[in-house]
Amino acid sequence: MNPWKAFESLKTYLKAKKFNCIELQRGSSHLINNPGLLQDTVAHASLDGEDHSITVTERESYTDTSIAIKSTGAPLVNMRSQFQKIVIAKNKWWGNMLWLDDVVNVSEKDEFVYHEMIVNVPMMTHPDPKRVLIVGGGDGGAAREVLKHEGLTKVVMIDIDEAVVNECKKHMPGLNAGAFEDPRLELIIGDGIDYVRKAADDSFDVIIVDSTDPIPDSVGEVLFSEEFYQNCHRALSANGVVTTQSVMPMRYDADVYRRSIKNLQGAFSQERTYIYLIPTDTYNGQTSLGLGFKGDSHPKKVDKERAKKFAAAHKLKYYNHGIHQAALCLPNYLKETLNIPI
Repeated sequence: MNPWKAFESLKTYLKAKKFNCIELQRGSSHLINNPGLLQDTVAHASLDGEDHSITVTERESYTDTSIAIKSTGAPLVNMRSQFQKIVIAKNKWWGNMLWLDDVVNVSEKDEFVYHEMIVNVPMMTHPDPKRVLIVGGGDGGAAREVLKHEGLTKVVMIDIDEAVVNECKKHMPGLNAGAFEDPRLELIIGDGIDYVRKAADDSFDVIIVDSTDPIPDSVGEVLFSEEFYQNCHRALSANGVVTTQSVMPMRYDADVYRRSIKNLQGAFSQERTYIYLIPTDTYNGQTSLGLGFKGDSHPKKVDKERAKKFAAAHKLKYYNHGIHQAALCLPNYLKETLNIPI
């Protein structure tokens, strides 16, 4: 059961004008008597001193572990939007960090790894991408990477949560690096599922699904259904490519991982899983992305010189042609999970 859904139901039923919800750890019941709790922000059970710093704890039910990250000073954003809990706070090592529903979404220090891989692998897999759709990506990092590519005629980004976009623009501007002001980008606040469902056939060359993890009851769960992938397949051009957030192989139950990949396989006859290394503690050092492709596009047919020139021209910090090829080489334990012959 998701306690935040119960909280939203209570707010609606009681027609509450002021509200708060506090997550209590064992032995923290004294916080209930705190007179400052009745405010339109999200309270944290761990308040760490006069500097009003907080400790955000990400609890993993699948592994029965918790990962706590302390902020330097008070959080920059501490709110609940219509869709999710949003926290942005500075950590002395990772810089400003974004948490969605207490799960680390991105940090300033290593965001380039994720964004360069979720964007440039599919963009280089397609021989000549001109029309790109980003579903999610409210922090702006994916849009930044897409807009580095030449010859673009259409770039659409659709995110359901305007609060994430606005707060990231204000407090983590380096992630979008001016992408939101780029006239080539069409930003839509809305439902990405509905947008893709209504999109005309052959609307895009590349679709990037930059969402939260495909875990049960999450905001992004619906972005991993076979129906959604089938609509992506239809909306893509003859050589179209889609990439999607996957899960961390060592972090979630194998059935969750297999299910998300199986739905991609159901819509695309050609697909691959690729992996990359990421330092942030909550990613357990390694995570993965799913790739579906059509026609002549294939991740192993990437133009080496094109990839080398692009990486050099934009001074990329992670992606290069060698990394592209290496990311497709899966460790044996992951092959076993996905029933791929070793």
